[in-house]
Amino acid sequence: MQIPVYKKILSYVLPITIEKTIGNNMTVLMLQLYCNQFMLATPRAIYSFGTRYSPYKKPLAQIRAELPRVKNFLQLGTGLGSSLKIIQDKYNLFPDAVLVDNDKDVLRFSLTYMDLNTHNNVEWKCADAVQFLNTNTKKFDLIGVDVFMDLVQPKFICTNDFINQCRQTLQPDGICLFNMILENDNHIIEIEELMKTHFRKVSFILDKVNTYFICHR
Repeated sequence: MQIPVYKKILSYVLPITIEKTIGNNMTVLMLQLYCNQFMLATPRAIYSFGTRYSPYKKPLAQIRAELPRVKNFLQLGTGLGSSLKIIQDKYNLFPDAVLVDNDKDVLRFSLTYMDLNTHNNVEWKCADAVQFLNTNTKKFDLIGVDVFMDLVQPKFICTNDFINQCRQTLQPDGICLFNMILENDNHIIEIEELMKTHFRKVSFILDKVNTYFICHR
């Protein structure tokens, strides 16, 4: 979708709201243009921010040497699809991709504004993350997990069953990236140890209130 030039210029001064809607959990969702990048936000949280979105910008930089072998990609919790946008724009890679979210408006924003399907190899799926994993039969080289309701992370994200499902959905040498908000240092250590029971290699990045886990199968 074409955005007027004056709005692009103004966006370097302040966020420009393009659309506003009510999300599944009755939270206000705002599609905004900021620094000439599309941003999806609530009044309390940023769900997605073009190629500037730290939950994928930083972990993907850590595994950049491995990205060329990624032929297919799954994103649980789509936002605008910043994860795929970074892979495409920053690394010039265009893996087959499935973007999953349970909010139709979020998927519509991603489909309409992010120009992700230039190679006709991206699918948008409206489904709960667990529901999708329970019915999916494909294996992926890379999985991103970024599931939140505002600043609240669903409890299932940190469970043994869900983490195991993510591992089972990976190719043998696949990588899973988790964006989490954990309570304290002890909780981070607890989740790291849980990840190590499922993955052969686990590292994490601390970024303000977020912890990004990089897990190799």
